[in-house]
Amino acid sequence: MIRVLTIDGGGIRGILPATWLMALEEHTGKPVSELFDVVVGTSTGGILALGLTSPAENGKPHSAAELRSLYVDHGAEIFSGNGPAHDAGSAPGSLARYSSEPLRGYLNDFFGDRPLSAALKPVAVVTVDIRNFAGLLFSGGGLGQDPLGDAPMQLAALATSSAPTYFDPVPYTGPDGVERLLVDGGLAANDPAFVGFSIAVVQQRTARQGEDILLVSMGTGLQNGGESLESNSVSQLAHPQQLAALEPVIESLYGAPGRLTRRLLSLALGERYVRLQTPLLPGVDHALDDASPENIDGLLRTAEALAATGQLRDLAGQFST
Repeated sequence: MIRVLTIDGGGIRGILPATWLMALEEHTGKPVSELFDVVVGTSTGGILALGLTSPAENGKPHSAAELRSLYVDHGAEIFSGNGPAHDAGSAPGSLARYSSEPLRGYLNDFFGDRPLSAALKPVAVVTVDIRNFAGLLFSGGGLGQDPLGDAPMQLAALATSSAPTYFDPVPYTGPDGVERLLVDGGLAANDPAFVGFSIAVVQQRTARQGEDILLVSMGTGLQNGGESLESNSVSQLAHPQQLAALEPVIESLYGAPGRLTRRLLSLALGERYVRLQTPLLPGVDHALDDASPENIDGLLRTAEALAATGQLRDLAGQFST
């Protein structure tokens, strides 16, 4: 069985999948990097994907609990303060809401100078090059690395999570010599499940012929009524005066593809497609950047409510063979 984990974007709501992965590690007694053969993420999910496949200084994998602490203990600092237009050395005219420096500092502390090729398992994260209008993958752990090359993990983590208007784009020139400006992968695939499925199909055709695919896709919360937050997350990037006019367009462009992809994956894989997702509890803010103590507590309670249903215990049973 080719076991694939994919993790959605969602800013501070990354607390949800991090908590569920903690529970999965507890139920199985194994780290995420030993449970899955491929790990893929977008934005906050990309940080989790890279963190869970990056070796610690002792060579052992990081735990989901270590990753969750980035959100719980440091989220308020990451989403606070003046934007980079107020920082020395920032790009002139920047309109980003937050400085990238706190996030960059924590990613540097976590990943050091490890390249993507050091990943313990095949891993990929989605980013978008807004200079050349292209969706791209940073990949490592044995996956092909064209065109972005064997970049530092910390740079890939920053690029996949640099949501426009929240953080400045990340300049990067790969081995092909193309100058790029990289931003949040949610503009291309907030739910990267189809990316993970495609990587698994390639493995299925080559080194692992005849094996089935188990795809575990983790979301970052639904609205209280059960509606997807994908289009809502993108709408937060718009200027308030433009929002009313853009809302129907945003809903169509960014909400519909995710729903269609999930339906097709369900048809293709049946019970071997597992989607973990849950509505946020009443009073919990869905904003990407609400890292207030009250909202973090609400996100933790939301995540733990799903964990208490037994779904993760049932999922853990699929890793016992």
